[in-house]
Amino acid sequence: MIAANLLFFALAITLVVLAVRGLGGAWPMQLASFAALALWVITAVWAGLNLFGELSSINADGATRSLVTFQLIVAPVTGLGLAFIAFIKCGPAAVPRLFHALGLTAFLVVLVATFAFGKDSALVSKIVALIIGVLWLALWLIFYVLLSGSVDTAAYASARSDLKLPFPAGERTWVMQGNNSHLNHNHANLAQDFAWDFRRPCGTPVLAALDGTVTSVIDSNDGIGGSNNEIEIQHADGSVASYLHILHNSATVLVGGRVVQGDPLASVGSVGNSLTGHIHFEVRVGADTVPVTFVDVTRHDGIPRGFRFYTSGNA
Repeated sequence: MIAANLLFFALAITLVVLAVRGLGGAWPMQLASFAALALWVITAVWAGLNLFGELSSINADGATRSLVTFQLIVAPVTGLGLAFIAFIKCGPAAVPRLFHALGLTAFLVVLVATFAFGKDSALVSKIVALIIGVLWLALWLIFYVLLSGSVDTAAYASARSDLKLPFPAGERTWVMQGNNSHLNHNHANLAQDFAWDFRRPCGTPVLAALDGTVTSVIDSNDGIGGSNNEIEIQHADGSVASYLHILHNSATVLVGGRVVQGDPLASVGSVGNSLTGHIHFEVRVGADTVPVTFVDVTRHDGIPRGFRFYTSGNA
């Protein structure tokens, strides 16, 4: 009982601090953070009172079981619902990820506590906890199947391999969607077989992956769901790299200008067909995307895989 209350109290304080940070994001993150503040301040007070009862020899078992039942709702709401809402548009990139991770941690505490109480725990709570756990796992599997993509390494046998990841050196980034995915990185959708979505905080730099000449700059659009923003760089071999979803009015290059690998092009945004801050990157020859590899991706044959993290060497 004491261990469960201590864990809930520690998680509550961490989530309250995180929610305060999230208040600086776009309005979806603010909404999620306000809700998280309310739910986890209640949790912190509740767990603290339970601990006082435990440590003062006051029977707090019933109050702890009630808190576990409360968390049976709060943990998945935080880890799934609030994490997803906070993910939309822009804001500190760590907030939705930690909402999910800490919500999942709280749910695992609930799962253990629910069964640890044995006969004192209602059968319905055990069943609900198991159903939530199965659904949570199923949701992850669905997103993994939709977004991770599949890589045919044979297609990369003659791919150029001198590119670097399009964000600053030393920074680690998650690939939200890889090549040949079931969502929209596939040939049926604008021939985007060889495209990547790099999750990045809005406002951070988009860097040139390779030397070239700027052939297109569009940064006049704003908002999710409308027209996209894009910068295109033509390389010496005639291939063209596209950097999409850039922030409104953030381009730092002009058409006809020369750039070298690592030069800043614009800032990360969430514009057009976008849910959150990220860089959509692809290289085309004619109408088709073509395979490329990255010299600073030191594993996986230089090919970023979906649902993996990579550290840039683009300085």
